[in-house]
Amino acid sequence: MNAPTQDLPYFQNPKHERNFLLLLAAMQFTHVVDFMILMPMGPLLMKTMSLTPAAFGSMVSAYTFSAGIAGILSAIFLDRFERKKAMLVVYMGFILGTLLCALAPNAHLLLLARIVCGGFGGVMVALVFALIGDAIPMARRGAAMGLVMTAFSVASIAGVPLGLYLSNHFGWKMPFVALTVGSLLMWFVALRLLPRMRRPALITGALADFGAILGKPIHWRAFAFTFAMMGSTFMVIPYISSYFVANSNVANDELPWLFFAGGLFTFFTLRWFGALGDRHGLFRVFAWISLAAVGPVLLLTHFGAWGLYAAIAMTVVFMVLVSGRSAPGMALLTTVVEPRLRGGFMSLNTAMQQIASGAGSFAAGLIIVEGAGGRFERYGLVGWLAAAGILASIWLGAGLGETKK
Repeated sequence: MNAPTQDLPYFQNPKHERNFLLLLAAMQFTHVVDFMILMPMGPLLMKTMSLTPAAFGSMVSAYTFSAGIAGILSAIFLDRFERKKAMLVVYMGFILGTLLCALAPNAHLLLLARIVCGGFGGVMVALVFALIGDAIPMARRGAAMGLVMTAFSVASIAGVPLGLYLSNHFGWKMPFVALTVGSLLMWFVALRLLPRMRRPALITGALADFGAILGKPIHWRAFAFTFAMMGSTFMVIPYISSYFVANSNVANDELPWLFFAGGLFTFFTLRWFGALGDRHGLFRVFAWISLAAVGPVLLLTHFGAWGLYAAIAMTVVFMVLVSGRSAPGMALLTTVVEPRLRGGFMSLNTAMQQIASGAGSFAAGLIIVEGAGGRFERYGLVGWLAAAGILASIWLGAGLGETKK
């Protein structure tokens, strides 16, 4: 196999390295907002397009299924292409998919546009992690990953609330228009600032590594762990906004406060939970946070007509604990694979995250029904199933072999 080569091994100037990571975080931010924005827009879209909960769940899951399939395929051949060129092509595909969302005249074409966005977005995520692996030395790679992953919190604090404001005042298409314009500007920044990198690999070597990954039973347990962890989460998350509006006396224009508050707290707690895992054992911290999350999951899915402030408090506790377990959980996964297979393993695991998210939202959409006055019914059943998935993830995580870091 050809030896990996790249034009810029490591950044000699810390400022250049930080700017590189901030650029990747900004690109990741656009992807996270594009993925997340549809979920809190559920009440508006279901009303405007006359969607049932099952139809809306299909629209959410289409994005993640597409991202998962694209992630699996790209993991096989993506290393054959120069990183910057591949990122620019894939990111442009993501931008075009977002533009198609803004232009979609009906639910069917919006669904197709979401499939396009998910496919390119899934490959984009794989490229972000590949670029970090190529450019950042191992000693700083954890911190680099942490910086880029804060895109989720920033999206919750700023991106989603802004998107909801635009949709509530200018229609559901406006967030996609704004995201298309912002992503296009980011594409030109990436054209200017991304360094050229190349890591050629023989396709036969890649397929052999994939065979080695799939041949280990512990890896299959790890994939099942990921499926339980992410699937249980996304049975609940896509329907929170619609449930609060339909059942809990929360208005559409009040929803941004839920995401702002939840994102603000997770911005700090995500890194704190990860540090706890380093000190006290990844699985131990994951298990305790997961057990603590069961209560908020059940409370949120059985939430009464308690108004905005109670909804904000409930959302903060839910997001802090449910997202907090992902920090030690994802770190735990890196302990089960040997270093030479870690890249392909994490690519497959990322695809599993996307597929599990889609399966969770799709399954919940089949369970939830609209009752009298548009109220959501059987969301409580979804909560019990999600709680069972959380407990299953603890059992699966216990068999991954790591108990103390």
